[in-house]
Amino acid sequence: MKLDTLARLQWPDSPNTEQHWQQLNQLLSQLSAAEKLWLAGFLAGQAQSPEQATTTNQVADQASEQAVLTILYGTQTGNSEGVARDLQSQAANAGLATEVLSLADFSVKQLPKKSHVALIISTHGEGEAPDDAEIFHEQLFAKKAPSLAHLHYSVLALGDSSYELFCHTGKEFDERLHELGAKRLLPRVDCDVDYESLAQQWQQDLLPVLEEALMSAAPAQNNITPLPLAPAKAPMTRVDKHHPVAAEVLAIQAITGRGSGKNTQHIELGIDPTLIQYQPGDSLGIWAHNDAAVVDALLHHWQLQGDEPHTFKEQHKTIRALLTEHIEITQISKPLVQFMAQHINDPALQTLAQSHQQFLEYCEGRQLLDLLHQFDAENQLGVERLLPELKAITPRLYSIASAQSVLDDEVHLTVNLDSATAHGHHGLASGLLCQRLAVDDRVSVYVEPNKHFKLPDDPKAPVIMIGPGTGVAPFRAFMQQRQAQSAPGDNWLFFGNPHFATDFLYQTEWLKWLNDGTLTRLNVAFSRDQADKVYVQDKLRAHAEAVWQWLQQGAHLYVCGDANRMAKDVEQTLLDIISQHGDMSQAEASAHLQGLKRQQRYQKDVY
Repeated sequence: MKLDTLARLQWPDSPNTEQHWQQLNQLLSQLSAAEKLWLAGFLAGQAQSPEQATTTNQVADQASEQAVLTILYGTQTGNSEGVARDLQSQAANAGLATEVLSLADFSVKQLPKKSHVALIISTHGEGEAPDDAEIFHEQLFAKKAPSLAHLHYSVLALGDSSYELFCHTGKEFDERLHELGAKRLLPRVDCDVDYESLAQQWQQDLLPVLEEALMSAAPAQNNITPLPLAPAKAPMTRVDKHHPVAAEVLAIQAITGRGSGKNTQHIELGIDPTLIQYQPGDSLGIWAHNDAAVVDALLHHWQLQGDEPHTFKEQHKTIRALLTEHIEITQISKPLVQFMAQHINDPALQTLAQSHQQFLEYCEGRQLLDLLHQFDAENQLGVERLLPELKAITPRLYSIASAQSVLDDEVHLTVNLDSATAHGHHGLASGLLCQRLAVDDRVSVYVEPNKHFKLPDDPKAPVIMIGPGTGVAPFRAFMQQRQAQSAPGDNWLFFGNPHFATDFLYQTEWLKWLNDGTLTRLNVAFSRDQADKVYVQDKLRAHAEAVWQWLQQGAHLYVCGDANRMAKDVEQTLLDIISQHGDMSQAEASAHLQGLKRQQRYQKDVY
């Protein structure tokens, strides 16, 4: 409790001056919900007799633990945190005391002190916990996990049904909490990529249950009347996933050379810095509309003109507007394939619905239009039956490749144009950014903060950055920031791509930073420039002793890029380096790497 701060407040002679309320509001903004509840009891006690005050403070202490809803979230892309913040707002409107915490900042040891928990957790990749929940996951499944017989909880699981282990982490957490004795407030809810409607329904169902439980648990506050606060200033315009703003296209420049197997573009967007603020490590969310040519092709397949009215997830518009603005048509979902397999007797389609591996292979380079042309060429299902089975457009996230401390009113991105389908169509956002947009056009954006992919607070700390391909984007921002701060810490980059001649992204900048000393070491792996393929993990292994020395000197490790192959190979290489040069077993090396995660010295931004 920050009572020392309260005691130091310089109250003016008149208790109703603006300075008084500014000081009080500043203090209250620093307190958690539990602390505010405790403080209410404490202040009430100060106005009573000593005997009454003791009783009131004891009650407030108990209430601060028993009558607070703890909202926990684990997220890879920010969606779970968004739901957590929304639940907090709704709970506060209902009069409930709440606290919101990332699982990265919460220990299983704290659960016995909580009575009611709402857990919003995403699943990353093939059934893995998101990075910020890895340690909590390890603690929860440890043999020494505490009994939670007193705990009441509800789980909202976010996932992607295109993966075989759909919402796996949420299912694991739900079952483990119940196994430890905790009681479900509601059955777990599993959400797909278009999670908003299910998440809202979960909140609507959960709040009445919480109100009854928490209001009855909270002791009476002796009719305490809160101090009247000064009128709040008008809030700044809110910018987030649900409230994006327009950014102007300033430049689109190819940064892969002629003959490259990749098409990588450097995108510069102009922003209003009073509305958009970001830090190195954050991502930019892009809301994109579908390609008009693909929409036309779908309308032709369904034998529609485009002006027919339809409804999709409570949106009532023409079918052309729905397909352009709201419906995901660049990706194929597994539930859609399974739905079609129930109504179309095609052996190949049945196989796709039953075999996850074949489903994944089929989806590579194909979109909704390809699926319909192959399995519903006669349009026997029709748009009316298919619309409820389609997903809503979701924003695409791109690591920001610039530092706002250097470029106040700009944000830079590094974007690979997805490979074209057989019909020549590209990805939703990559196609927009790399092909359909032109200078002076506008695109809807918002910032997705990434609190768990940040430069060290100490500018003297060494930094090791591992980012092949477009995974190098956030490290360009890191270097701009370190240079602007004149940070004395050493910086080491491992970068990889197929060819030196065509794929050395931002080569001029990296060499300039290397020459002026901002970048201490640079190791590159161009996999196709020699007979044997060489990747960033091979370069790490080649410099294993130096990597270990840097870690011993307090270096922070960062990995950005492909989650399925690169990140796993890099992590295994790091474990081997720690084991070999730290004279540890693999189990001890794993524990050591987990320790670096706990210290926020090993951070990943993988996708």
